[in-house]
Amino acid sequence: MDAADSSTTHIVIFSWLAFGHLLPALDLAERLASRGHRVSFVSTPRNISRLPPVAPALAPLIDFVALPFPRVEGLPEGAESTNDVPFDKFDLHRKAFNGLAAPFSAFLDAACAADGGGRRKPDWVLVDFIHHWVAAAALERNLPCAMLVTFAAGLMAPLGRPV
Repeated sequence: MDAADSSTTHIVIFSWLAFGHLLPALDLAERLASRGHRVSFVSTPRNISRLPPVAPALAPLIDFVALPFPRVEGLPEGAESTNDVPFDKFDLHRKAFNGLAAPFSAFLDAACAADGGGRRKPDWVLVDFIHHWVAAAALERNLPCAMLVTFAAGLMAPLGRPV
């Protein structure tokens, strides 16, 4: 199947900037691509460069979308992943992360405008737990959005109500 085939489902995945989230999201992207779906995997340049390579047969179906990580005073240069951030600077990392809202919206605008010419606008947006602004961006563009929760069930269970 051609990666630009307009009959394939196009899924945008935007994971939290921690490798415990990025790696499972990449695995999901590969599994979706193995079923013929096109995936736009959104992250930052440094995080994308540190991901393991995608299987060559799946690479044509996975587009890596690098959003420039905003500079925040006090945050170490190149601190795009939580692995790069000292604990006392975590608030600055989250502040920089929230600065990705406008570039992400611009990406969605471009992706939605690309409908046709063999490219397909996104059918779904899968978002991680901390991306409070992604659902609004998807809703503004009439794109279905689902939360991808990579936590263990035991951690999430206390948050639910008994049935």
